[in-house]
Parts: sequence; C-alpha cells; structure tokens
Amino acid sequence: MAFAFAQLSALRRPWRSSLTAFRQSKRWRQVKSNEITVGSIIEYKDEMMKVHKLETTMQGRGSNFFQLDLRSVKNNKKHTARLRANEKVELIELERAHRQYLYQEGDYTHFMDPSSFEIDTAPSDILGNYKYYITEGEELEVRTTETSGDLVFAITPTFAEVKLKSVNADIASNTNLTKHTGIAENGRTIYSVAKHVQTGDVVQIRVETEEYTGKV
Repeated sequence: MAFAFAQLSALRRPWRSSLTAFRQSKRWRQVKSNEITVGSIIEYKDEMMKVHKLETTMQGRGSNFFQLDLRSVKNNKKHTARLRANEKVELIELERAHRQYLYQEGDYTHFMDPSSFEIDTAPSDILGNYKYYITEGEELEVRTTETSGDLVFAITPTFAEVKLKSVNADIASNTNLTKHTGIAENGRTIYSVAKHVQTGDVVQIRVETEEYTGKV
C-alpha cells in the first residue's frame, strides 16, 4: 500500500477551504428562504452549511420565519439560523461523486478518486464521528465543486458496527440507576449499552452520538 501511495503522490490534490473552492467554481445562486429544503447547502456566516432541519414559525401580523438547524460542512459544528420569509440566501450547487478512503494523517484524511486515481486531502472533521469507524478502502458518496473537483463533504452512514473489548457498569450520580458503557476496539467509548451485552460482542451504534442501538 505504501508503494501505491508513493506512485500516486504526484496526483495529490491539496485541500482548499470549502467556501473558497465553491466561489471559484461559480456554482451558486440566490434564492428566497422559502425555497430552502432539508439537505440544501447554503452560505451562512462565511461558511458552507448543510440544512439538517427546517421549521416554519409565525409571529404577529402573519410574519413567517424559518428556523434552520445547520451543520458546517467543514467541521460538522452545529449552528442555528433564523431567516425572514423571502430573505435572500446563497444556495450552493455541488456535484455528486465517490471517493475511496485511504488513510488519516494528523487532522487530515486522504481519499482517492476511483475514476482518475487522484488523491484528495480534506480535514478529517468532514467525516464527523465516522472518522473513528471508517475502514481502509471504503467508498463514500461525496459532494465536490464542479470546476476544481475539490471535496466539500462526505455522506457518512448513520450506523456502524463495532466490537467491544470491555463493558463497564457505571452508577449514575444522585440516582440508583446503573448505566453501562463499552469500549470499542478503536478505544472509543460507546454509551447506553444494554445490560446483557458482554465483552467481545459486536454491536451496532449510532455514529453521531456513539450510542448503542442493538447487538449484531
């Protein structure tokens, strides 16, 4: 594998800030806030944000507002936006593509474009918590800028399977409840583990919260 990386080093494509790449691609347009849907990518506070949740609220005299739950595509941090009806926002248009996961190095992750064999480097935070569970060679659907092909964000699985190397029972403070946690083979703590789960079991977790959802 090291030899393959050396061969492809000349094709390595450096990562640029998501918003810079988007502006250079010139794939954006102004839309009214009532045209935004869940899954839309917008510019907010000089960052690219993905809309995870959208609610409409009405105040006095029929004024509508849109409450948006957003995630930064750069570092997955949560943000909240409140927009007036018909307020203009920048809608970002991206290309659908696939990338193969290679390896992580420091705070960055390296992916390969399976069609061109070029290597993209992007901050590991674009994977969210899935950066702890992704496996070598795994292929993910991603979004890229049209002109430069820069990787903007990856679509990661909601669930993952992990093997527990230990299970612990923790007494919750100020209660008589026993909460179980597990330690995965990668060292990550898995929360809300069922009492019947034992060391060595393979379990399914929700990646975002790293909580137990069931045995495999």
